[in-house]
Amino acid sequence: MRDKVLVVGMDGLRFDRLVAIRPPVLSALMSTGAYGTSTLPYGEPEAPRTESPGQVVPEEAAGPPASAPPEAGHMTPAPPALSDATSDSPAPTATQDTARNTQATDEESVRMIRARTDSGPGWASIATGVWPDKHGVVDNGFAAPQFTKYPDFLTRAQEARPDLVTSAFFSWAALAEHGAFGPAIGTRFVLDGYALTWSVADRQVADAARDHLAGAGPDLSFVYLGDTDEVAHALGPLCPEYTDALLLQDAYLGGLLDAIRARPSFGHERWTVIVTTDHGHVDAGGHGGVSGEERTVFVIGARLGEDLGGVRLQNPRPVDVAPTALDRLGIAVDPAWDLDGVPLAF
Repeated sequence: MRDKVLVVGMDGLRFDRLVAIRPPVLSALMSTGAYGTSTLPYGEPEAPRTESPGQVVPEEAAGPPASAPPEAGHMTPAPPALSDATSDSPAPTATQDTARNTQATDEESVRMIRARTDSGPGWASIATGVWPDKHGVVDNGFAAPQFTKYPDFLTRAQEARPDLVTSAFFSWAALAEHGAFGPAIGTRFVLDGYALTWSVADRQVADAARDHLAGAGPDLSFVYLGDTDEVAHALGPLCPEYTDALLLQDAYLGGLLDAIRARPSFGHERWTVIVTTDHGHVDAGGHGGVSGEERTVFVIGARLGEDLGGVRLQNPRPVDVAPTALDRLGIAVDPAWDLDGVPLAF
């Protein structure tokens, strides 16, 4: 069996809205896979919110960093994560994974991580497996990235195993332009959602990714969809248009999975699918701050063709996505990489 991994990112997707809307493909992955939420360990209190996708909020407009006790650089205690309405679900049996995540979270609590809850820091953390105080992206400006020291997980996979086929598809061009997902990736399909409109760019990204999965059958892929964030900025995440955007992205995800299952070699492949987001939104739309609505994020993991029973992951974080993807390909995390994330067990 050849292991393959697909990671799908949906920008600005609030988990409580996902649970309420119940998109069929994501809901099926949750019920047959594993999932959970966590709270981003950063955010700017009293700062103007990011009002549009990719907006760079001027530094002078940002508020002070989260307050810390004099004796240590603790972040302000995080607000409660948004309820996923399934807290009575059975906990996972992966106690070792839970212990490692708890330890990692405790270590983060004594680090001063200053960054906005924006897409730049969020996707950079997902790509690299480290938090903004390491990868250097603190807002949507990408002013001082450290992607040479902390490259994305597809680049790491390509370097560890040159035989792998890797690919990435974006409707937010900044992820390629600033190197969050680097040029060493085998295939990069990059569109500009600002120029095309996000809905059009997402459709073209999904079409290209579907065809690529069906044909080339990459070993490791990342697909970014951004229209949920665009709609939330314009109208908030509680509007019917946000529901429509999520359902459409869910249908695109279904198309990707259908393409995988239709591959002639599917019976000899073992596919892991991971879905995640970079940040949430306040009810009125916008992010950058420290509210639970902005800082609650999720990870969904599934193995196609297997039923894991919808187990709960304990505090899965964006930085866990990269080491999890590498782990599924048999690539061990080198301690010298200094990652903040750990492989999730599901």
